[in-house]
Amino acid sequence: MVRCAIFAIGSELLEGSIVDTNSAWLGSRLTKAGFNVEQVRLIPDNREMIVSIFRQALNEYDCVLTTGGLGPTFDDLTAETVAEAVGVSAVLNETAKEHMINRLKNRNVTIKESHYRQAMLPEGCMLFPNERGTALGFGVEKNGNVIISMPGVPYETYLMFDEHIMPYLRSRFEMKERHSVDIRIGGLPESDVDDVLREFGFPEGLECIINVAKGEILVKLRGFDVELINEYAGRVRGRFEKNFIGFGTDGIAAVLLRTLREKGMTLSVAESCTGGLIGKELTDISGSSDVFMGGIISYSNDAKIRLLRVPENIIVNHGAVSEECARAMAIGAANQLRTTASVAVTGVAGPNGGTAEKPVGTVCIAWCVEKTVISKKFDFPGDREAIRIRTMKAALIGLNDLLKKGSL
Repeated sequence: MVRCAIFAIGSELLEGSIVDTNSAWLGSRLTKAGFNVEQVRLIPDNREMIVSIFRQALNEYDCVLTTGGLGPTFDDLTAETVAEAVGVSAVLNETAKEHMINRLKNRNVTIKESHYRQAMLPEGCMLFPNERGTALGFGVEKNGNVIISMPGVPYETYLMFDEHIMPYLRSRFEMKERHSVDIRIGGLPESDVDDVLREFGFPEGLECIINVAKGEILVKLRGFDVELINEYAGRVRGRFEKNFIGFGTDGIAAVLLRTLREKGMTLSVAESCTGGLIGKELTDISGSSDVFMGGIISYSNDAKIRLLRVPENIIVNHGAVSEECARAMAIGAANQLRTTASVAVTGVAGPNGGTAEKPVGTVCIAWCVEKTVISKKFDFPGDREAIRIRTMKAALIGLNDLLKKGSL
């Protein structure tokens, strides 16, 4: 098994000024290709620390990948620290220099002496093309292991890795592709899912991983035997049939849109506490306009009354956060946008606005299907963002359940 480490270089990553998305992306690519990613680390712009970490990693891992620190500024240290770690000099690389100059000239940038620092690379290194930026990637071998450095800009890194670095790694290491199946489950706490999965006794060579997203559980089965993975994926689905959302990367929105298409139905939404989040989730999927007609964000009581025709006495007698109000909102959305199905949400997302009777996390959701209306009250945990996301997912899961099974 080929052991890998991924290092993201830059103090800005540790300070939170920039979020490291490269490492997760690379880890996913490497894992699927059959590599074992055993370490992911953020490293500040500290020369001695970087050199020490690189030296240790080259003794422990078959392959070390780094991102960031390839620019021309004083705090871009990756090339010189890789050179020091492997025991060679950093020299002006003519190919890297020519590439950089051509890219800068195309942008009408005046070449400065400081720019040439970007072309100072470990002597004898291999180069990886960069069709999107000025810094070439490079790699150096040491004691049979290899360290490869890429730019920190994601859209440069992704193309360089897929087009040039991954083919190199496949040719260098004999790898067997790792397969996986994602099983999406909604409406159950993680502990309940874990209790059921523990009963399976997954065989050696088949990994089962549970990931928790707000309002949804992702069970990932991973291994090298496709038939074994598919067999157990079917068994897992069978144990969670009532709460099964779907396989693969499709979330509940994609599953619901397919259900609506199968039934020849259209959808509208009325949102209060989610502020358009349900509509966004649906319209993030290209082509959703064939069944999703639109939504009304009725954040204020006045908007609920004027735009959705919610009777004022419902809000006076029951409050805006009530099943009665949610039901009226769902009916209003279906009528105003002329759809055969609708969903409405109203609640207290916090951090303010809660009361003893209706604390933060109180959410009422209503579903209207062919003029039949069903509603339910929820008490969601978490902060404002978590409550809004849980509300969105519960609303979509609930409607899909009604359409598929006739009940929640």
